[in-house]
Amino acid sequence: MHADLSVTRSEERALMVAVGRGDRAAFTRIHTRFRPLVHRWVRQYFADAGLAEEIVQDVFLELWMIADRFDPSHSAIAWIRTITQRRAIDRLRKSRADRDRDLRIGARDLELVDHASVERAESVLDRVELGRALRTLPPRQRDAVVLRHLVGMSGPETGACLGVPTATAKTRARDGVLALRRVMTSPSGTSP
Repeated sequence: MHADLSVTRSEERALMVAVGRGDRAAFTRIHTRFRPLVHRWVRQYFADAGLAEEIVQDVFLELWMIADRFDPSHSAIAWIRTITQRRAIDRLRKSRADRDRDLRIGARDLELVDHASVERAESVLDRVELGRALRTLPPRQRDAVVLRHLVGMSGPETGACLGVPTATAKTRARDGVLALRRVMTSPSGTSP
């Protein structure tokens, strides 16, 4: 059994050296052999199957690109595991940074939007008047304003519902509120 494992590990090292020389058939064999294992490792970090698959592809792309750096005195499986862990951790860090950035942008936008004016508008005007004013907005802004301020969704929820990035949803809602304010304060009730 130990001898079989030793032969297998030697074979894997030889395949990695061949991949480093640009051998596509060797890469196909490495991919076939290690893909299920790499996928299992990535799924330890990410529950999302689509994201996990994307990272698995990134791992094998990197493996192809840097295979010439493989040291055959080391284990191929350990080298592939290191690449996988690095890719997964990089993606985790990027996800955290994206979330933190969205929170910072959301806090900034929160200061720019005067939510009190929307609430005052709702209390002063009846639903018919508000509906008329909302119909003057472009559909993208109207949908964002309704979801964000009337339904009460968060920025990320609004973005998900509209199928756009959070920042885009927040910008549409902010621009819609500003346009709504102009319509509602205009003497003729139309956008200036």
